[in-house]
Amino acid sequence: MKLDVDNKERLKVAILFLLQSYKVVMGSMLVVFVPRQCEGVNQTIICSVNENVQNADTLNRAALCSNFVTILFFIATYAVELRRENFCVHNFDIDHDVGDNNLAIILKNKPDLLKELHLHNNLYYKITAITFFVYLINFILSDIVLYDDPTFWKAGLAPYFSYILLILMKLYNCYYISASSMQDDKALSAYMTEFSSFNVIDVDMLDDEDKPLQEEKQQIGVGPIITTLHNVI
Repeated sequence: MKLDVDNKERLKVAILFLLQSYKVVMGSMLVVFVPRQCEGVNQTIICSVNENVQNADTLNRAALCSNFVTILFFIATYAVELRRENFCVHNFDIDHDVGDNNLAIILKNKPDLLKELHLHNNLYYKITAITFFVYLINFILSDIVLYDDPTFWKAGLAPYFSYILLILMKLYNCYYISASSMQDDKALSAYMTEFSSFNVIDVDMLDDEDKPLQEEKQQIGVGPIITTLHNVI
């Protein structure tokens, strides 16, 4: 069975979503997965996941609840994100021969579709902002629990900062995509990104006899752009 373009894009989104889910869970459940100290029979050991969850300390309970609440808000964020992504896959396509602002021009003649895109972008932006503040509270409560733990300072700092970085990268990605899409009437994808290929030699690395030719090629490429700008002005 041959997959069409839309189904291939949906499959790619699903795979990336599963990979991102792992880092969100690890980054949200700080009091569960960051190494902490427990007392063994004759020595101090690192707490297991079950021990961290079953810890009846009041602060630990509060931080654990905030961990789970954060997970719920990330689930809501992903639900909005995936719904928006499916809307974009269904209604739009990617053409590398035109600029990113081309969609805003086309949608001027399709007000209903533009309005629906606005709704998706606005909802995505709002849920991202709410999730950020929920995670900020989670971060503060978890830090209060971890601060006085000696094992955290010895063995937990590396995974702690790794988890925090993963979450911040995800939140920034959500914010950038939603804010840019709202501002410029775009449908930036949250999952499908493209790579840039280096396809010429840097001028500084060329031999003296090759530099004039390379500079001439660059001027030829820039010339039409300058002419177009003058015509627009």
